[in-house]
Amino acid sequence: MSRKARCTALLSPFQIKQVKLRNRIVKSPQASGNATPEGAPTDGAFAYYESLAKGGAGLIVVEGAAVDFPIGAVGWPRLGFHEDGLIPLYSTLTNLIHDHGAKAFLELQHSGPSHPKAMSGLQPVAPSELSDDEKPVPLFDTARQLTVPEIKQIQLQFVEAAERAKRAGFDGVDVHGAHRYLINAFLSRAWNKRDDEYGCQDLRSRARFAVEILQAIRDRVGNDFPVGIRHNVAEWGLKGGITGEEGIAFAKMFEEAGADFLDVSGYGYGDFLWGYWGEQLRALEVAPAVKPWLKTIEDPGFIISQAAHIKKAVSIPVIGGGRIDPRVADKDVKRGKVDLVFFARRLIADPAFPNKLAEGRWEDIAPCTGCLECWDSTTVQHTSVKCRVNAASGREREFEITPAEKKKKVLVVGGGPGGMEAARIAALRGHQVTLCEKERKLGGLLHLAAMIKGSEVDDLPALVRYLETQLGKVGVTVQLGKEVTLSVAEELKPDAVVLAVGGVPAIPDIPGIENKMVVPASRLHRQSKAPLRFVGPRILGWLTRFWMPLGNRIVIIGGAMHGCELAEFLVRRGRKVTIVETSDTFGSGMVFIVAQRLIRWLKKKGVTMLSEVKYDEITANGLTITDKEGKKRTIEADNILIALPWSPNTELHETVERKFPEVYSIGDCREPNRVIHAIYDGSRIGRLI
Repeated sequence: MSRKARCTALLSPFQIKQVKLRNRIVKSPQASGNATPEGAPTDGAFAYYESLAKGGAGLIVVEGAAVDFPIGAVGWPRLGFHEDGLIPLYSTLTNLIHDHGAKAFLELQHSGPSHPKAMSGLQPVAPSELSDDEKPVPLFDTARQLTVPEIKQIQLQFVEAAERAKRAGFDGVDVHGAHRYLINAFLSRAWNKRDDEYGCQDLRSRARFAVEILQAIRDRVGNDFPVGIRHNVAEWGLKGGITGEEGIAFAKMFEEAGADFLDVSGYGYGDFLWGYWGEQLRALEVAPAVKPWLKTIEDPGFIISQAAHIKKAVSIPVIGGGRIDPRVADKDVKRGKVDLVFFARRLIADPAFPNKLAEGRWEDIAPCTGCLECWDSTTVQHTSVKCRVNAASGREREFEITPAEKKKKVLVVGGGPGGMEAARIAALRGHQVTLCEKERKLGGLLHLAAMIKGSEVDDLPALVRYLETQLGKVGVTVQLGKEVTLSVAEELKPDAVVLAVGGVPAIPDIPGIENKMVVPASRLHRQSKAPLRFVGPRILGWLTRFWMPLGNRIVIIGGAMHGCELAEFLVRRGRKVTIVETSDTFGSGMVFIVAQRLIRWLKKKGVTMLSEVKYDEITANGLTITDKEGKKRTIEADNILIALPWSPNTELHETVERKFPEVYSIGDCREPNRVIHAIYDGSRIGRLI
C-alpha cells in the first residue's frame, strides 16, 4: 500500500444498530484526567473531546465513568455517572461531540479490586477476598468479598448509569468488563474463588455477573440503544487467568445476552506487564494465530490479532486495535479481522489524524512515539492527559493557535525538538522565523537517544521527520551548520530570540576524572554524529562496536534516565555493566512504568546497580567508591562512562539578553528534562511571542 493510500476500508461508513458512523476509527476510552474530585466532567473534558470530534473520529467512546463513585473509580481524577445531577454536564459533552459529526458512547466502569483505598478511604470490593499470596497484583489493597445483595446493587448501578447515559444524549454504552476491574474479576479464576451462583465452578457462573448486567441494561434502555461490552480476550502471564479459548466462549455468551458489539482488549501480568519490550511472551498462552514476532501488548496490532478469533465466533461487530499503523488497520478491516479499529495514543498525539488521513496528508500526521507520557500523566501524576508530541493535549483551550497581533522577525537558535516546535508554532501564527542549527542535521539529541533506545521502542526518528516537514510547510527558514554568536544574531536583526541550544554535560568532581578510560557524555555525542548522516538508528547502534570502541567491563556513573538507558544499550551489545548512583533511586527522570520495566530488565540481565555510593577516585584499575554500608571498594573497569543529567546552558542567554528586547530560553538550556518538556516549552513560547 502506497504512502498516499487513503485507507478506504478504515474510512468507510459503518452502522451499529441505528447509529451511523462516518468511518471505522474509534477513540478508545482512555482516561483523560479531566474530572472534578466529585467525578464530574470539567471544561477540560469538553475541550478534549471536542478536539477529537473535530479531528474526524467516527466514534468516541468517552472514558470509563464509575457507576458507583468514588469506590468504583480506578484512581483520580476520574469520571463518575452515579447520580442524575450529572446529566446536564454529560449532555453538554455529547452535544459538543455531535456538533462535529462524531458519535458518542460512554464506557461504564466499576474498578472493583483496582480501586486505591488512598483515594477514598474505602476498602475495594471484589468477587473474593484474596490473601497477599493469592492476589494477582500484590500491591493492590486487600479487597473484601461482595455479598449477593451487594452484587445485585452494583448491577442496578450499571443499569441506572446506562439509562442516565441515554438521557444525556449518548448514542450507546460500552460496559467495561476488561483489564483488572470488577466485571473481569468475576470472569477470571485468578480473581474469582466463589462457590455460589457467581463463582468459579464453570464459565456460565463466572459470566453470570456480566451477562445479567447486559440483559438488565437492555431491558431498561430498549432495543434501539446500542449496548456493548469491553472484555479481555485473555489474561497473559497469570495463573488461573482467562485463556484465549475462554475469551472466545465469553464473547459468545455476551452476544447471547444481547450485546450489540464487542470491544476486545486483553491484559498481562508479571513479566508480561513489567518485562522490557519484547522478551517475555514466548511461553505464555496466547490464541493460536498470534504471529511469533508479536511478543507484547506494545507490538502493533497485537489486540487485533486476538480479536480476529472473536470475530470468527460471533455475528455482532467487533472492535480491536493496539498501537497500530492505519494502513495495517485498513488491511485488517478489509480482511474481516475486525469491523472497527480503536486508536488511543495516536489520537492524543494528533486528534486530527482521521481528517488528515482522509485528505491523504500523511506527512502532516503527528506521530505517536510510544513514550507512555499520556499514561504517566493521568495515572502517576494525576493530571489531565499530557503528550510528548502534542503540547496542547490537556490544554486545548489555552494552547489554541491564534494569529499574532504584531508580526515579528523571530530567531530560533537550536534545532532540537524544543527549537523546532517553537519555530513551527511561531510561523503558524504569522511570524517570520529563521532557525539556525550549528550541526548539519535537525533533531539535536533525539538522534543519539534514538540510537540508544532503538526506534522500534520509542519512535523518535518519526518525530524528527514530522517536525522537519512541518518547518518547511509553514515557511521557516532553516540554516544548518550555522552557529549563532552575538554578532551573527545582530546581523539577523530579530525582534525576538528563542534559545534552544540544549544543556551542557555535567562532569563530576572525582580525582582521576581526566583518565583516558573515562568517556564523558559530550564525547559520546560527538562520536555519534559522523555516521548518523548516512544510516538509521538501528544500524548505527550496531556500528557503535566499531566506531565507538569500548572495553567489555563498563562502569556507568549516574543511574538516572541517561545512565539506565545507556546501560541497556551496552548490555544488548554484550558488555558487562555496573551502574553507580549517589541517590537511592534508579531511573529518575523517566516515565514511571518505563523506568520500572527497564530496571527489572537490567537486573534480569545481571547488571550490577549500586545506589547511595560516594565516588572516591578513578585509577587505571577502575572506579573506587564508598558504598552505602561505608565500605571502600574498587570496581574494575575497561571504561567509565559519565551519564549524569545535563546542566542548564545560560551562556548565550546572558550575552544576547542585553541586546534584544525579547529573549527566551527553552528546553534543556533552561532546565534539562525529557522531550515532552522541551516541546511544551517550545509550544508555549511560540504562542507567547
